[in-house]
Amino acid sequence: LGLSTLGTPIHAEEPGTPAGITAELLSEIELMKEFGDVGNRRLRMRVLTVPKGGHVAEHSHVGRPSLEYVLSGTATEFSGGQERTVQAGDAITADHTTVHAWRNDTDGDLVILAVDIYDPQ
Repeated sequence: LGLSTLGTPIHAEEPGTPAGITAELLSEIELMKEFGDVGNRRLRMRVLTVPKGGHVAEHSHVGRPSLEYVLSGTATEFSGGQERTVQAGDAITADHTTVHAWRNDTDGDLVILAVDIYDPQ
């Protein structure tokens, strides 16, 4: 690994054993089940902030699988005629079968980390 600052190469040492770092798989989607050809699709990560009393309109995840993680707040998710409460620490998997909406039930902002694959066209 070589990095450069003002034209001077800097070589990073091999990383040692991580100290106190853990990685927990929250959810994943098999991309080949979603679409065969990657085409023009992009992977993106967004922080979604829904203000007090706000909502996210019903939408589909056909062609746009998403993994979402609630960073703060509490919301009601509406999907398939069902309602469920999600709160900070909850992960949501939205594959090609998912059609859902959200309502912020928090006194402040609802903040969600959303990672999805989408086609910008």
